[in-house]
Amino acid sequence: MHFHLPKPQHGWRALAGEVGIIVVGVLIALAAEQLVESWHWRAQAADARTALRAEIGRDNLPQAYTRLAIGRCLSDKLDQLDAALAADMARPQFIKLAEDYRPPNRGWDDEAWAAVIGTGVLSHGGPGELINWSKPYRIIVALRPKTQAEADEAIDLAAISPTVGAMTPAEADRTAMTLHRLRRHEEQIEISSRVLIQEARETGVLMTAAQQRQVLAQLRPEWGECVSAPDTTEIDLGTQSDEPVRKATLKRS
Repeated sequence: MHFHLPKPQHGWRALAGEVGIIVVGVLIALAAEQLVESWHWRAQAADARTALRAEIGRDNLPQAYTRLAIGRCLSDKLDQLDAALAADMARPQFIKLAEDYRPPNRGWDDEAWAAVIGTGVLSHGGPGELINWSKPYRIIVALRPKTQAEADEAIDLAAISPTVGAMTPAEADRTAMTLHRLRRHEEQIEISSRVLIQEARETGVLMTAAQQRQVLAQLRPEWGECVSAPDTTEIDLGTQSDEPVRKATLKRS
């Protein structure tokens, strides 16, 4: 028995042409779909970068700059408290001095970063971009508990019974330990703030001169002449030691 394939009405060549047109149409449609999807992701990635720059530049960098600008103010107040404790200052006067030690306790924002990680919008550009943006945000996330711990210690510093008389040895020892921890918090937050400014610079996010002047103008009515414009020049972050950053931080202008 022989089977005969039906011939197309206009011949095989015409059929091949029609199939070719269909295939080309499908390929064009797929390419257009990919182009639209690529444009969509590029637009979303651009929006994500804008949000990250705004969160770092408008919310977090001014706080880091503030900590460097008032570093000498906080250090001087801790020096006064150390001297008062050593001189057995009367309780009411020491409590007043302790209550005047109020390091800024502001939030460190990472909502935009959390949204970017959740959507994965920047992953389409490869892991390099995500790694670069993660560097300032790892500092931002680490600063939150440090700042809260400092605020808690500042409250504890003034938590002394206002009774008459000198502090008991136990109270003096507790206060001395609190002051020591506050110095450590101050130093660590200043170092982290300087590293944050540097890491943000690596991603192209910097404070403008106008922003810096605004921060200093807002600080001086409360903190006085001890406020100074910090040196935020580039620090070598490639070393495993924090000594370059520590030296830059502890250098008072």
